[in-house]
Amino acid sequence: MKHFSKSLLAVALLAATTGAANASIAVGSNTLSEAYLSVYDSSQGLTFTLDLGLTFGDLVLNKSNDTFSKSYDLAALTAGSTGGKWSTFAANLNAATTVYGVVASGTAGKLFATGPEISPAKFAVLNDATTAVTATKNHIATVNTASIADNAGAAVSTALNLSAIISDADTEDTGQHNQQGPFSTLNGAKSDAAADISYGLAGNFYYYEGAKVPFLTAQQWTLAGNTLTYATPAAVPLPAAVWMFGAGLMGVLGLTRRKNAAV
Repeated sequence: MKHFSKSLLAVALLAATTGAANASIAVGSNTLSEAYLSVYDSSQGLTFTLDLGLTFGDLVLNKSNDTFSKSYDLAALTAGSTGGKWSTFAANLNAATTVYGVVASGTAGKLFATGPEISPAKFAVLNDATTAVTATKNHIATVNTASIADNAGAAVSTALNLSAIISDADTEDTGQHNQQGPFSTLNGAKSDAAADISYGLAGNFYYYEGAKVPFLTAQQWTLAGNTLTYATPAAVPLPAAVWMFGAGLMGVLGLTRRKNAAV
C-alpha cells in the first residue's frame, strides 16, 4: 500500500459518500501491514482512528535507527473528511479521560504495539504474541468496515489511508477502541498488558516477535495537541550540579596525585 500524502488523503476522504470516512489499514503481512492510531475519549464515548500509512517493513527496518522519525498533523491530514475530522473529535476532547495507542499487526506472532514498561513481560511465550496478532487483526477489520455499518454505499478501499470517528453507541464491534479486542488488554491478549498511553504523554513502542524477548524500539510515540510524533527521545542533559561535582572530584584527584608525587 502506498504511503499517503496530504493531497492523496484529502482526495480520498472527500470521496467517501456520507458520514465517517473509511479506514483502510492493511494487515496480514510482515512487510505491507500498516500501523494505525486509535484515540479514545471515554467522556465523549468516541474513538478516532487513522491509518498512518507506515508499513510494518519500515518499522522493522528502523526499529534501532534513532534518526528515523515521523510526524503527523492530525488536523491538516483529516481536514477534507466529511465525518472523520480530528478537529471535530478534538473540539470537546477531555485530556484527563483520553488515551491513545498505535499498533501494527503482522503474521506468525509478529506485532508492534505501544505500551508501558510492564507490557513486554506479559509476552514471554509464542502463544501470547500469536493471540495478540490475531486479536489485533480482527479488531482492525472492524475499523476497516466501520463506515459500512453506519453509511450505506460507502466503499472500502485498502488503497486509501483514511480516518474515522466511531461512537460507543454505534453498532457493536465497528471500530470502537474499547470493543472487539480493547487496547486496554493489548487487543485481548493479556489482561495486564495494556497498550493504552495517556493523552499528552510519550509511550514506548515494542516489537513482539513470537517467543523472542520483546524489542524496545529507539523511538517513542507521543500524541499532544493536534500532533502525533514517532521519534527518538531527546537526551536528558546532566544537571549543572553533576558537572560541578565531577569537576571538583577531578580537582581533588589531581591534588592527591601531586601530593603523592611530592612524597
